[in-house]
Amino acid sequence: MINETPIEILELPNQLTSMFTEKVPAAKTGDEAAKKSNFLSRALAAYAVHKLAGCSLEDAAGCVVDGSGDGGIDAIFYSAINATMFIVQSKYIVKGSGEPDLGDVTKFKTGLENVLQGNFEAFQANQLWRKRLPEIRSQLERMVQVKPVLVYSGINVVSEDRLLLFEDLKRRFADDDSSYIDLQICNLTRIHSWLVGTDAGLGIPEVELRLQQPGWLKDPYETVYGLLPLRDLADLYEQYGKKLIVANIRGYKGTTEVNAKILGTIETEPENFFYLNNGLTAYCDRLKVGNLDRGNTESKKVTAFGLSIVNGAQTLGSIADFFKKNPESTVEGSVFIKIISLEKCLDDREFAADITRSTNFQNRINVQDFVSLDEQQERIANQLVLSEINYHYKDAADLPDPDESNFTMREAVTALACLAQKPDCDDFCARILANRASLWSMEGEAELKPSVYERVFRADRSARTVWRAVQTQRIVMQVMRDNGKAETGLRKSFFENARWVLLHVVFIRCQSQQGQILGLTEAEVSNIQRCAIELAEQLWTVCEEQGYVSRGSESQVRHFRSVFSSATDCEQLRRGLLQGLKNT
Repeated sequence: MINETPIEILELPNQLTSMFTEKVPAAKTGDEAAKKSNFLSRALAAYAVHKLAGCSLEDAAGCVVDGSGDGGIDAIFYSAINATMFIVQSKYIVKGSGEPDLGDVTKFKTGLENVLQGNFEAFQANQLWRKRLPEIRSQLERMVQVKPVLVYSGINVVSEDRLLLFEDLKRRFADDDSSYIDLQICNLTRIHSWLVGTDAGLGIPEVELRLQQPGWLKDPYETVYGLLPLRDLADLYEQYGKKLIVANIRGYKGTTEVNAKILGTIETEPENFFYLNNGLTAYCDRLKVGNLDRGNTESKKVTAFGLSIVNGAQTLGSIADFFKKNPESTVEGSVFIKIISLEKCLDDREFAADITRSTNFQNRINVQDFVSLDEQQERIANQLVLSEINYHYKDAADLPDPDESNFTMREAVTALACLAQKPDCDDFCARILANRASLWSMEGEAELKPSVYERVFRADRSARTVWRAVQTQRIVMQVMRDNGKAETGLRKSFFENARWVLLHVVFIRCQSQQGQILGLTEAEVSNIQRCAIELAEQLWTVCEEQGYVSRGSESQVRHFRSVFSSATDCEQLRRGLLQGLKNT
């Protein structure tokens, strides 16, 4: 196993350069590598301020004080909105692994002490500090909270010895007010979440709705429900699109039997839509009911913050599709909607997932659809998005065809099943042919043993590994298809059914799932093609040697589909092929 560079670091230099070139000054000394590293470290400090304080990129860049005599502080910014001082130390780590040095963090702690004690003599040697000292002195008088920020482009968490330094700082300066000093640790994972937007959570930041015939429950979880005009819902979709259903287990599936019935109801009896449709379920971070409507039993203006529709994507898509095709339509009707606030939930993420799972059990949902709720799927997609590789793990009508920048969860599950090693490999290869749906099973098969799904989508599989495995799979599948088309009889059946065991051995032989870059090189593609062709012929020879097919004849005791659907037979053939390779 190679020591992989975290995929999150690959696009970070380009992103920081794009945001802060000509905003953050470059270093004037050192070689080119040192200058680049210095700029990225300064840009990282500014980016942390931008995200945490919510200021503009220009204001964030203007707060950088990195340089000789900075006291271990790379940026300092005062937010007047919440009277908070952000004090930042940043470290750009080129390889994307590791954490800040203990010596640097100790220096940062000393710098924080000097600021909190008003000892500004410690910063007089730094020109940027001297320029800003008058305003910083004034801001400290108005400050009600200080947020030290340790931001670094390493995937590792901060060690205990570093954290203890800040605990000491809290004891000295915030013993009677634990909220006075609020340490923020921002590693590569968090930085990446800023870049791809997952730090803001799912859904729409703020949506205002007018519900008719409303109901309002306040305990234990605040919930509002009522009727929403069909046109209002269509307008909502036109404004926000898929962002409304990003937390759903699947997208709008387009023309299906169920959706055709929904459209038929809108067209023929929209006044009865409420009675003939299950409606929508949504959750949000927080709810606000208009003060003037609190006692209004006919309608209520509701503001939902962080709204996500988690059940009813087909209803929403069908309504939006109808009004898109009939923009002048005057049909009147309403859809039922229930919005649950997660504000009082101790574990809002888990409760949100429970809501999504439970409300979708009443519909025709495949087990694969529920897998889309697993955080591993979101992780894979998020790690690839900055590299413009799109992982589609939710079913929808507008899924693009697989190509050099798009792949699906269905491709990923077979590639990862064939990537599995003992004791799972033979069982998984057989399942692909015999019962592919079982690869999605999230039920534990034995006490303390992870489910099949968990063993296929292992948490330690990086998105890079998944994508490279899928690319390898595509090549091997094409080789087997091409060879199958050129054959007849048993040989044709062999190439159609032996491909998954063959892919497993190609992974072992070529190790193409590994590598530091996302895309396969031309040399790797050529090697995989050659290896697949050679291994296929060797596997055919093993089939002859082990009696699965008679040498030089078309006779066969069992069909190859039956053979390669059996874990026992897959194991026997795999062992024979690997032993033959070992002896050559």
